[in-house]
Amino acid sequence: MPPLRLPTRPATNCPVCLRTASARGKNAVMSAADDLMADPVTTVRTSGLSLMQAIAVGINTTSPAFSLAAILAPMALLVGYSTPVVLLVSFVPMALTSLAFLYLNRRDPDCGTTFSWVSRALGAKPGFIAGWAIAACSILILGSLAQTAIEYGLLTFGLSELAANRAVVLAGASLLIVVMIALSILGADWFGRFQTAISFAQIGLLLLFAVAAGIVDFRQGLPSFGAEWINPLDNGLQPLTAAMLLGVFAFWGWEAATNLSDECRKPTDAGKAGTLATVVLLLTYVLVATVVVIYLGGSGFHPVGESGLVMVDMSGVALGSLSFLVLIAVCISALASTQSSMVPGSRALLSMARRGALPERVGLMSPRFKTPWASLLIVGGGAVAWYIAVSLISEAAMVDTLSSLGMLVAFFYSITGIACIVYYRKHVTSSVRGFLFVGVGPLIGSLGLAFMLVIGIQSLSDPATSAAGSPWLGLAPPITIALIIMAIGVVVMLVRMVRSPGFFRSSRERANALQSPFILPSERPLPAGGILIDCNHSLHTVVTMIDAALPPGLPPDTPIYLVSGVLPPEHAGEEHAAVRTALIDDASHLFVEVQKHLKDLGYSRTIPLYEEADARGSVEQAASTTQASRVISPETV
Repeated sequence: MPPLRLPTRPATNCPVCLRTASARGKNAVMSAADDLMADPVTTVRTSGLSLMQAIAVGINTTSPAFSLAAILAPMALLVGYSTPVVLLVSFVPMALTSLAFLYLNRRDPDCGTTFSWVSRALGAKPGFIAGWAIAACSILILGSLAQTAIEYGLLTFGLSELAANRAVVLAGASLLIVVMIALSILGADWFGRFQTAISFAQIGLLLLFAVAAGIVDFRQGLPSFGAEWINPLDNGLQPLTAAMLLGVFAFWGWEAATNLSDECRKPTDAGKAGTLATVVLLLTYVLVATVVVIYLGGSGFHPVGESGLVMVDMSGVALGSLSFLVLIAVCISALASTQSSMVPGSRALLSMARRGALPERVGLMSPRFKTPWASLLIVGGGAVAWYIAVSLISEAAMVDTLSSLGMLVAFFYSITGIACIVYYRKHVTSSVRGFLFVGVGPLIGSLGLAFMLVIGIQSLSDPATSAAGSPWLGLAPPITIALIIMAIGVVVMLVRMVRSPGFFRSSRERANALQSPFILPSERPLPAGGILIDCNHSLHTVVTMIDAALPPGLPPDTPIYLVSGVLPPEHAGEEHAAVRTALIDDASHLFVEVQKHLKDLGYSRTIPLYEEADARGSVEQAASTTQASRVISPETV
């Protein structure tokens, strides 16, 4: 992974005079030479990952070529021609949940993502468990990805006998994880370029396959269009639910982009990258799924080969002598995902160590490469140990491990949506946009994923239908694995509560007026000039000043700044943060009423400013920042 680059100075062009941790997230990266927080909305670093590179990480973590090749045949067997529609339906809860990642990242661009957000909104204990689940997912998936990269790398070079040798694959996959750990710690500058190149290669090869397979479909004759194409319930609810679980697995991983807030040139690009990655994946998945199900329809949607990866089995028909390109796509897909899948888990552990939820040494950074080497070693080392142990038990145990992942993923996605609603609850009720995008959207996404979690547990509850075929500790192996992982997390949490209780005593938070999920007007470049109104008084006083002193004939598009100081008095003491939040809330309510009055007068271009100063100082600071042509205050009226 690239280094976690530290900004040298916070942004100074932000017109919101807000310079405390409570408005920006207490875990924002700080320069050693500066105790001020960089604004997460406007900060732009001179180095780090671009938005495109962050999107590439989100795409590669899903391993799209491998995921599509693995799920399309069983999904088509379940729901037939409606497979593309089911992928769309599966995307809905993921897309709605991505809104929570986007808007929570905007005000708290913490590399721990769900851990940090849930801790703030729902409490330290749920946050700890959520962070533990993210780290566990990285550990559980890395072995399978590395194994796929080794197997299909060998097949690409025609070494099928070595690819079938378990000892060779086990050793190669373990070594690959170790190599990826080393590369991630070194934090080579080429990481972003490598991930971008791989994502373009994957998507390009998938599109090439889709075009070639589409030509084959056309030549063989297209099936007639009917209700079975658009009705996902055509085969019943249970097949649809099972197919949607496969769809969720195919989309899982995009949120790795949101863990890159410390590495992105602009911290909030991480949230955007996660959302945009899901859109790219959706378009690619639906196109490839359409041509594949048309082809599979000729065989009654049964597998057309023995590999288990439908695109590999179709490659000879679709691409002829270029069929090896599909093997390359699967190989590089798993290879890139092996590295990028270390991001969520290692960054979650890093954030947990920063906050005191885990020992401080877990968050140790390389002084030379500025990478979280300790958390990377924990995730990578845990992945190697788990992979070897499970592989020695049986190949079926690895399959059951992957089945357990779905439950953990659905859990931390769902709880992220709930955290968004709880944290932004004041904004949910303050506007239609807030109601839809940080209220209804994340709620529907969370409920949908929770429903699939319940259905998934039910479908995995029978030990006879598991890959192992027999119970572990009296339960189906996938459920046993998930419960063991969570039980270990609870034990670690209890130990930390005794040894380092500080984090677990932290109180829950809610977003105030300045911590809006949306970009505030004052966070955009301010126009010079305009009218500045001192709002450090009662509503009656402010309205009276406006009516008495607002110049007649003022153009309707004149910028009007409303300013209020939110610096608590010195005697606030330990209640400083609470007093400050109260001042912000009071100013927000006043601003709303003043804006209504100004709108009635024909002026809608109003910009609220919350200054980190007392009443008099706030007016002076705002006047200097805005270069207002006139100030309306009790002293000037």
